[in-house]
Amino acid sequence: MNQIKLRWLVVEDALRDRQGHWFEYVSTFKQGFNDLGDEVTLLADRQAQPFIIQALGAQPVLPQSIWHRMGDGAGVLTRYLRVPLHGLQTVMAVGRYLRQFSNFDVIFVPTVLVHHLLGWVYLIKRQIKKHPIRVILFFPNAPVVHNLSDNTYTWTPSPTTALLRFLLKSLTDEVNSGKVVLGAETYAMQRALTTLTGLPFTYFPHPVAPLPAPEQERAPNSKLVMASYGGARQEKGSDILFQAVTKFRDRYPHAPVQFILQCLQGFDDERQGLNNNPAVEWITRYFMEGEYAEYLGQTDVMLLPYRPGSYALRVSRVVIDALVNGIPVVVTDGTTLAEQASQWGAALLCDSEDVYSFVEAMGQMVQQQEKLRSRAKERMSTAQDHFSVANFKRCYLYARNLESL
Repeated sequence: MNQIKLRWLVVEDALRDRQGHWFEYVSTFKQGFNDLGDEVTLLADRQAQPFIIQALGAQPVLPQSIWHRMGDGAGVLTRYLRVPLHGLQTVMAVGRYLRQFSNFDVIFVPTVLVHHLLGWVYLIKRQIKKHPIRVILFFPNAPVVHNLSDNTYTWTPSPTTALLRFLLKSLTDEVNSGKVVLGAETYAMQRALTTLTGLPFTYFPHPVAPLPAPEQERAPNSKLVMASYGGARQEKGSDILFQAVTKFRDRYPHAPVQFILQCLQGFDDERQGLNNNPAVEWITRYFMEGEYAEYLGQTDVMLLPYRPGSYALRVSRVVIDALVNGIPVVVTDGTTLAEQASQWGAALLCDSEDVYSFVEAMGQMVQQQEKLRSRAKERMSTAQDHFSVANFKRCYLYARNLESL
C-alpha cells in the first residue's frame, strides 16, 4: 500500500475552531497521510481561526459550515433555504479553487450532509468529470432510522431526505465507475445506507492517533478515574450520566473513584447533587490545546451512556479515543459504541436510559477493573491499527480495487 502515493485534497468546512473534534480529526489525517508519503492540502472555513491555518497550513476558502449553524434556532423556511444556498456556496468556493489547482488524485469530503451533496453533485458532473480525480463523499450521519425491534432501516420523512435520496441516485453511474466512493464510518451506517440506496457504501474507520506511552506508571493505590468528555447533550445520555454518578456516590460512598465530567451548559437539575462533591471534577469549557490528551492520559474508565435512538448508526470519537488508548468503557447496549468497544476493547454494557443499570455497570467496573483494563490493553494494538489513517487509505484502495485487505 505504501508504494501508492496519493495527493489528497481534504475539504472540511466545519474546520474553524476547537468546537467539536474537527481540528483533531483533520490533524490526524494530515499527519497520517504525510507519514505514508502522501501529499495533503486542506480547505477550511473562511472564518477559520489563525491557529487552524498556522497549525495545519489550511486554506480558509470554504463557506461557513452548516454544523456551526444547526443550533441557532432558525425557522423551518430558513433551514430549508440553506440547502440550495449552501450548495451554491460550495460550488462557487470549491469550483474556483479547482480551476486554479486540480493536480489531486483524491478529493476527500469528510462531512457530507444534503446541504453539501447538492453542490458536490454539480461539481462532480460538471467540473470534476474533466479531471482524473476521484471523490470520497463521506456520510458521518444520515436521516436514517434503525428499527431495533425488527432490525430494519427506514428513511426519516422530510423534503430534504427526499432530495438526498434523489441526489444519491443521480450519482449511480459515477459510483459504479469508481469516480465517486461513498463512505460511512460505522458498519451499521454502511449496512443501512447500502440497503436503502442500493448503492455500495464503503466502510472507513474513524482514525484516531493514540497517545504516547506514559513515562511512568501511576501509583498502584491511586483512585480509579472515571470520565466523560465532550459537550453534554441529551442524545449522549448526559442526564442519565449525572443522575447515575449521584446514585453511585450515594450507594458506594467510600469507593476509591474520582469522576471527571465535562459539561459546558445545561442539566442543572441533574448536576445539583454533584456540584460540591470532592469526588467530582467538572470541566465547564472547551479544552485548550493539548488538554484533552492530558485528561485522556489520566483516565481509567470512559462513561458513555449514549442513547441508541441517536447512536444506533453514528460513531462517537470518544469511544475510539478510549479503544486506541486501552481504556475500558461503560456504554449503552444497542449503540455503535457498544459494538466497537466489544470488538476492539473492553466494555460493560448497560440498558438504554436506565440509571440503575448504569450504576450497576459502574459498580461492576470497580470490582473487575484489573481484568477489564488488562483486556483493553491486550486489544489496544489491534484497535490502533484498525482506527488508523493507514487502514483508512487501505479501505479506499480496496474500494478502488487497487489493494487487497
